[in-house]
Amino acid sequence: MEREKGMTNEAFEAFYLKHYKFVYRIAYSYMKEPHDAEDVTEDVFVKVLTGSFSFESEEHERSWLALTTMNLCKDVLKSAWRKRVGSLEDLENEPESPESKAVEESDTMEAVQKLPPKYKEVIILFYYMGYKTDEIAEKLGKPPSTIRNLLADARKKLKAMIGDAR
Repeated sequence: MEREKGMTNEAFEAFYLKHYKFVYRIAYSYMKEPHDAEDVTEDVFVKVLTGSFSFESEEHERSWLALTTMNLCKDVLKSAWRKRVGSLEDLENEPESPESKAVEESDTMEAVQKLPPKYKEVIILFYYMGYKTDEIAEKLGKPPSTIRNLLADARKKLKAMIGDAR
């Protein structure tokens, strides 16, 4: 998809509708709160709207969205402001979004959400995005052997977490 500053409202709306759930699921897996995931999702699409991007293919488009979402989540999670602000868990009367309910229904996704970020990132890229370990290594700037080790460790952690839950 060719992206220029002059993207029409219709083109942006189509882009947004096409990718919203994908971006939201990744954000939710990091943020663990519907409101925070919505904020990150919004920030990703603001970047798209205000930037000038040229995507080579559908795969490149999804890859950019996934990596941008993960990086924004990491930035939010490590920010000083986030550490000072309390959780929204106290607001139990707030209705959940349909996307968060769908994500929470999966035992596997719940377990993935509980993984440390270094494991969560490779699991999402490998299983949910379909990248090979060499491609993940290139995207994250790590050796392929490190990615394979992270995946192996993440699988063990997931197996223990899912096995304990049943």
